[in-house]
Order: sequence, then C-alpha cells, then structure tokens
Amino acid sequence: MDDVLDGIGGGVMVVDADWRVTRANEAAAGLFGRADANLVGADVRDAFPESVESTFAGHFGGADASPSAVAFEDYFPALETWLAVRTAPVDDGMVVSLRDVTERRRLERTLADREAELERLNRINAIIQEIIRELVGATTREEIEETVCERLAASDLYEFTWVGEREATSDRVASRTAAGDSDGLLELVDDDSPDAPETPERAVLRSGETRIVRRLVEDEAVPESVRRVAFARGLQSAIAVPLRYGTTTYGVLGVYATRPDAFSDRERESLETLGVATGFVINAARQRNLLLSDTVVELTFRVTDAADVLVAASARFDCSLSVAGVVPLGEGTLLCYVAVRDADPRAVLDAAASRDGVEGGRLVHETGDDEDAQGGLFEVTLTDASPLLSLTELGATVRTATFEDGAGRLVAEVAPDEDVRAVVEAVSASFVGTELLAKRERHRSVETAQEFRSSLHERLTARQRTALRVAYHGGYFQSPRDSTAEELADGLGISSSTLHYHLRAAQWKLVDAFLRGDDSERRRGETAEWHGGSEAR
Repeated sequence: MDDVLDGIGGGVMVVDADWRVTRANEAAAGLFGRADANLVGADVRDAFPESVESTFAGHFGGADASPSAVAFEDYFPALETWLAVRTAPVDDGMVVSLRDVTERRRLERTLADREAELERLNRINAIIQEIIRELVGATTREEIEETVCERLAASDLYEFTWVGEREATSDRVASRTAAGDSDGLLELVDDDSPDAPETPERAVLRSGETRIVRRLVEDEAVPESVRRVAFARGLQSAIAVPLRYGTTTYGVLGVYATRPDAFSDRERESLETLGVATGFVINAARQRNLLLSDTVVELTFRVTDAADVLVAASARFDCSLSVAGVVPLGEGTLLCYVAVRDADPRAVLDAAASRDGVEGGRLVHETGDDEDAQGGLFEVTLTDASPLLSLTELGATVRTATFEDGAGRLVAEVAPDEDVRAVVEAVSASFVGTELLAKRERHRSVETAQEFRSSLHERLTARQRTALRVAYHGGYFQSPRDSTAEELADGLGISSSTLHYHLRAAQWKLVDAFLRGDDSERRRGETAEWHGGSEAR
C-alpha cells in the first residue's frame, strides 16, 4: 500500500474516522516539512498549520465535524506555500490529496497584476491625451498648469497634484497651482531648515531628472514633516516630473497617490511625456504672447564667458561675428547662422564645430579674396555653448547678437508679463560674467495686412510682381506643377532663365519680409552683401 501511495503524483494521506493519519506518502510529508513516519498517527487537523482563510478543520464545518468531501485552495504562511486540498470519504475515514500550486498562483498573480497595470496605464494615457488636447487651446501659463493639475487630481488614480517653480531669490520651491485635497501637505512640501532632507520636487529642479518615491512614509530622504502628513493622509507614493522644453526647466509637477509602489516605469514614462508636452506648450504660449503683444521688454546683455562658442571665436580670430538668424529645431537644439568679418570663415567654422555643445556645421558662402576683407556666412547646430539657445528656450526672441574682441552683445525681447528676473538668472547661471546692461519697455507698431502688402509692393519691381503673378495663377507653385517655367516664360516672351531670375528675387523679398519683420530694413544692406547684391537687382 505504501508503495502505491508513493507512486502517486502529489501528496496523499489516509485519515481514519478520528482524524488520525494512518498512511502518508513521502510527497505529503515533504509538503509539511517532516518525515512520513512522523506524520502517521498525528491528528490531521493539527498537522495542517493555519492558513490565511481558516484552519483545516474550518473547511469541514468546525472541530466537531466528521471527515467529508471538500476541495479548497489556501495559502499557508508557515509553509510559504499555496496548497490545493481535496478529500474523498472512504470506509471509516477519508483520503486527502495535496498539491503544491504555489507557482501557478504566482503566475496568476503576476498576470493579474500586469492586466491591472495595463488597465491603469490605458486610463492614465487616456487622461494624458485628453489633457494634451486641452493644452493646445490654452493661452496662458496659469491656464496650462491648472489644466494639468485639475485633470490629474480629478481621476481616482491620484490624490493630490501641484506645480511649483524655484523662487528667484532662494532654492525653495514656490507653489504656482495645486489640485486635490492637500490637507496641509503643500505647506510642508519644502522644508527650508538647514538640515532638512531635499524634497523630491526640489531635487527635480536641481537635477532636471524625474524623482520617484515608492515608499513615501518610510523614505528618510523625504522630510519628516512630509512623511508625517503622508502617513495621516494614507499617501504612499509620489513622483516629481520636470516641466521641460529643451534644456529649460520651467517648473516641476508633483503627483501623490495612495497606491503602494505606484509609478511603474511605464507610468513614469507617461507622466514624463506629459511633462515634456506641458513644457512645450508653456514655451509656445510665451512665444505667442510675445508675438501678439504691442509692447515688449527689451533686454540687452553683455557676455564675456569663453564657454560661449562665439565669444571664444571672436577672441581667438580677432574678428567680428554677428548672428544673421536662428532656427529652433526642437528640444535643446538651435540652428544658427553666423556672419564673419575680417577672418577666414572656414577657420572660424572649424574651431566652432570642434567645441562641446556644437554639432557640426557648414560654410554657406565666403566673400573677399583679400585677407583684410575676408568674411562669409556659416551655419552651426548648437546644443549648448551659447546663451542664444538659453534665451530662445526661455521664450525670448533674439533681435541682434554681435561678438567682437572676446565679448558679445545680445538684444532680446520678452513679453511684458514675462518673469524678467528668471530669464536673466537662467542666462547668468549658465554663462559666468553675463551682465544685464539695459532693460526697457518698447512699443511695437502694428502693421495691418494692407500695410504689409503695400510695403511689399513697393519693394518688388514691376517685373518681379509680374513673375510672381504669372507663376501663382499658372499653378507653378502647385505640386505637381500645372505649368513649367518654360511655358510661363513663353507666355511672357522672355527666356526661362530671365523668369527664374525675377522669380527668385521676388521670392527672396517675400521670405525676407516675413522672417525679418521690423528688422528687414536695418539688415537689408548687410544681407544683400552676403547674397551677392541680389537686393540691388
């Protein structure tokens, strides 16, 4: 009989009417951590340790019940094992079969956790997509930040959200807006006492990197005052995400949850995407406000830090450099066009391109054969190494930037409601020795559409206007083209090369008027020289 029991897969015990184990195979004894000889004769109700749900006898209706047919699965902490137990009545007792289902239960729990996480991520992503759609129509930074906080806190996923920024005169994090039930947490989130641990939000503003606290009450890196409030409120996890555009961090988004070990890697990535989108929209709103404002604040900087690639180049080559234009390419990248006077533009370009924070470049053109009259225009891609990038990402418009004798003079415009101190401090922090020379409010004249057309009409010659009209009405600018240049030229009785000549000149004036705006007249002569005198044509 014992050989038969040992040949059965899983644990098997034979129990008499008095609940005594009369036979047990090795597998059953092994599940209980004892030899089968020690198991025989024991009361089966005592052999089973207490499970999470109840005692073994409890599954039969209590200690006074008789052996009967039952089937259950339960977790036994003392054994650290899930057991599937099934009993079958026999003459004068019952047979108990045991099977270790711990691995199956673990897999089921893992699958259930993943399904729950996937469902949660789908909800989070749906909320974030809805927030991003709403942000598109926001016109102010306040509206943007309030939308983010209110939408996150309105879900049952998060208990409390807030947006903060670094105070201009200290390292403290000042609250800009909040949503949810803070219940005193917001006032304690930045303990400024000298020995206080750094809050997650302040750490983000210092490093620019996301910070997650998965055990909020236990994490000693969090100020004790915050941990006490978190314990009282049932808050268990927190995440702080930078609101960033390029290399500029506008603020920090703090999100608190009652879920333990919240903010998985995927949830973190989703919230970081929201942080990037929020930073982008904040920057766009600042640019829009600057574009539409009749009044701007003009800031004039002097830059002497050799970390600025153009400051260093002007000193090394004893030349004059001026920025002809900048084109933001996305996060932390700026395409910059630089005019060179009194130096070999190839040599200046090679030196600039070899610097950290500059990702390559190319020579657009060079002018003059005489060494004293050398000059030209080159293009470089900046990822650092210039306050031009910092100012652009802070929402400023760089009007002029000139560099000579190891010093630069930058004139930038910001919207009248912009935090000028924050702009100045951000530039000064990155480039030592940067000095604000002047700050003045300037009124910009508003040009109507009719005035713009009249001004452009005066700049275009009669032949250039004719070339534009013929090309426009003839479908030359369509894709695919309705007419070729040769067909248009035949209609005018001129050669195609002559048509191209007038058309290019007209297109250049159109683009110049659009991109340069108020600066077009001031820069026209300078640009004409770079482009071989095309303006005179």
